[in-house]
Amino acid sequence: MELEKIEPFHTLGFRKEQVSAERVTISVPLTGNRNDKGTMFGGSVYSAMVLAGWKLCVEQARSLQLSGDVVVRDSSIAFLRPMKSDLVATAVARSTPEKTARGNYAFDISVSASDDDGKTCAEFSGSYRLVSKKGKTSQAFTS
Repeated sequence: MELEKIEPFHTLGFRKEQVSAERVTISVPLTGNRNDKGTMFGGSVYSAMVLAGWKLCVEQARSLQLSGDVVVRDSSIAFLRPMKSDLVATAVARSTPEKTARGNYAFDISVSASDDDGKTCAEFSGSYRLVSKKGKTSQAFTS
């Protein structure tokens, strides 16, 4: 379960900057991600943020030795100002993963997107689930 296997990660020019179970940072170049106004396309901003949150969940599951597929359950994003430079999306957990009634794990993640001056241009909130793979009995994380 690596970012490199997700096609938009390459297509949009994303780069992993920092990856751990505590924080994931992805950078996105403005070049190749501009909209008709010359600022960063909202879809590129959203993609970077949802992927940073997804990768954080993958790393947390790995650190807890949990197996399954990480999926986004729901999310919201607030665009605070136009992104006029490269973007840095930083994901952090809002809480520790919790087991759900269905036996999956719930992750609540916050992601901020900052410009080259360090100003926050977008804020993302996402709920993800670690869904057990059918037929798998191991608790070890599979990649």
